[in-house]
Amino acid sequence: MTCWMAEPASTIGRYEILREIGRGAMGVVYEARDPVLDRTVALKVIQRSAPGETARIYEERFLAEARIAAALQHPGIVVVHDVGRDEPTGSLFIALELLRGETLSELAARGPLEWRAVLQIVAQVARALHHAHGHGVVHRDIKPANVVVLPTGEVKVMDFGIARLETARHRLTTTGEFVGTPLYTAPEQAKTEEVDGRADVFSLASVAYTLLTGRAAFLAPTIPGIVHRVVYEDPDPPSRHVRDIPAGVERVLARALAKDPDLRYPTALAFAEDAEDVLAGRPPRHVTGEDLVVVDEADSPLAALLGTATQAPVSPPSDPAVGGATRSILPVGRHWRRPRRGVVLAGVAVGLGLVGLFLWAPWRRSAAAPPPRTAGGDAAPDAAPSAPAGSALGPLAWFLPANPGRLRIDFDHPLRSGTLRVFVDDELALEERLSGQPRKKALVFKMHEGSFRDELEVTPGLHEVRLEVRWDDDVRTERIVGNFRSGATRRLEASLGRIRRDLKLEWN
Repeated sequence: MTCWMAEPASTIGRYEILREIGRGAMGVVYEARDPVLDRTVALKVIQRSAPGETARIYEERFLAEARIAAALQHPGIVVVHDVGRDEPTGSLFIALELLRGETLSELAARGPLEWRAVLQIVAQVARALHHAHGHGVVHRDIKPANVVVLPTGEVKVMDFGIARLETARHRLTTTGEFVGTPLYTAPEQAKTEEVDGRADVFSLASVAYTLLTGRAAFLAPTIPGIVHRVVYEDPDPPSRHVRDIPAGVERVLARALAKDPDLRYPTALAFAEDAEDVLAGRPPRHVTGEDLVVVDEADSPLAALLGTATQAPVSPPSDPAVGGATRSILPVGRHWRRPRRGVVLAGVAVGLGLVGLFLWAPWRRSAAAPPPRTAGGDAAPDAAPSAPAGSALGPLAWFLPANPGRLRIDFDHPLRSGTLRVFVDDELALEERLSGQPRKKALVFKMHEGSFRDELEVTPGLHEVRLEVRWDDDVRTERIVGNFRSGATRRLEASLGRIRRDLKLEWN
């Protein structure tokens, strides 16, 4: 039986309730007055979702939040004044500093922020998180709604309700339980792995990306789609959405958003220092060395254009000789390249030359591939021909686009009629009407059997495939993730159950 709190009394503990401020997953927050100290506070009262064991766990988490927050004394972290239990109702409460400002959610709703303002926020929040991490506390839910900017420009981090002390007695969440906000969570947290302060670094960088561009870095239509993007995909460079963003800003965010925690900033303090360096017009001190891209002189500019430059830890810029070869060091982020103008122009010229050779090569005319078949056609396309040895392209054939991968769908169903829709990375790739033939009767019901076969082209790489089956007033949806290789076909076996109508997907 769900047991929500009744309408609040005029007082909770010694605090006089003035008005409700908001509600969250764990509690209700009121603006209240402390008559003893004659001050106004934010009073967070636990919202008991169920009796028994569940209520006990909620109360433990609530008290953990109070203990954690009370132990953190930092100008960038909301102050805890008091914690207790209201005797008449048994409700737990925590009295917090009442902040009069705007959350980053409210600021972001008005559009992108100027990059200097974003870095100032990042530096303050990162230093507050560094203080928390030094006390063994990982916030684990850094998001725009949990950061408030005061009229003075100071920034405060709120809500350590799902933070965790790195000691056994305070570990209230277990491995395998997803805790956090998917849109801003770190990859290791999304995979329910162990996390440390570097997860907060990733989340803060994701928040900064949102403030900078006006769009979330890993936005997708569904939560599974968001999680997939967080774990496997890098966002577009911010400069693709907003002009005049300095390269230093992108370099800092690129390192903070690294999927591998070992490639990320080791501490939130390092993140703050680099943000402050860029604000001061200095090169960020923590993205030299291992975050530089090394390009062989022989490869540039074509290698830089085609993304074939070596990305690896390298010697400092003062020692350009690596492995006996002379190399140039481009100060760009690990994830986002911003080629210089000369490189771009040279690359365009080379690219036009490649296109001309490709179009005029005799083998191309004689071995042209048939056009790709559309969904529902009769024949599957053959793989595009590769350039034979000794063709007009010669070694340049290696730079041609890779052949696409192929997704073969084998779907069996018991429907008389319906619709199948296939999405790849949440984009509709195929929609087909289904029909089945009557086979036999089970009691008074006529059973049908039907099947559907089709093949789609997909770009090489990791993709999420979603099947949606609709019939009458029902719908079933299921997802699966697969890695597609250039020129190879992956077979997806799908079936809809006869009785429970459960949708099953399996690679074969």
